[in-house]
Amino acid sequence: MPSLHDDAVPAAAHCLPEAVGILGAGRAGTALARAIARIPRLRPGTAAPRVVMAATRPPAAVRRHLVIHAPEAEAVPVEELAAGTELTVVAVPREDLDEVDPSLLAGPRTLAVVDMTNTWGDEPVPGWLAAHGPGDPTPGTVRIAARWAQAGLTAPVVRAFSEISHHELDGAGRTEEPRRALGVGADEPGPGRDAVAALVAAMGFEPVEYAPLDPAAALEPGGPVFGQETAGADLARALHSR
Repeated sequence: MPSLHDDAVPAAAHCLPEAVGILGAGRAGTALARAIARIPRLRPGTAAPRVVMAATRPPAAVRRHLVIHAPEAEAVPVEELAAGTELTVVAVPREDLDEVDPSLLAGPRTLAVVDMTNTWGDEPVPGWLAAHGPGDPTPGTVRIAARWAQAGLTAPVVRAFSEISHHELDGAGRTEEPRRALGVGADEPGPGRDAVAALVAAMGFEPVEYAPLDPAAALEPGGPVFGQETAGADLARALHSR
């Protein structure tokens, strides 16, 4: 049975990463960047992590895009995305995952790689990511983590930010209770999951930490809490029931 809260270190400020890299400058990636930039306004005295972003477009094109959609983020070449960041968030369409080089997702300070992706309806996905039949319960993040590990990624993979729409991620964070809960899953507890949970909390959401990754299916499209404004206890129950 997955462990929820009981093995989780509280999302303390000292776990908050200093820098976050985001691969993908679309709606999800830029919404996350804006939510991170809002941290000092939600929590005066707490500095927002530096955010760097990369995409398939050249940095100059990404920079022009960010001026409009995430002005406090910095555009960098994809080769430099993880050079000085503790977290790398992958926010590209799953159909493009074969073009993601896992060797570029982790640098010397990387604590975790965060999977923010989802499979939408009949969206074409790589064969290795497709479900093995209609009754296959394996969450996509489990397949992604295994694929990247085979390619040499040693940083843990954490699933987060993927059950909430970019509209709500952009503006639903708050400091007053009740806060909306978001799942933060990994194969096992560790500093990477702690850093993601601290980021979720600083952004104004309640992190619900769980391990291993298998219950993440509850947070995917079609799952019982996907897209729902869920309290922490309800989200924990949904994850326990998987």
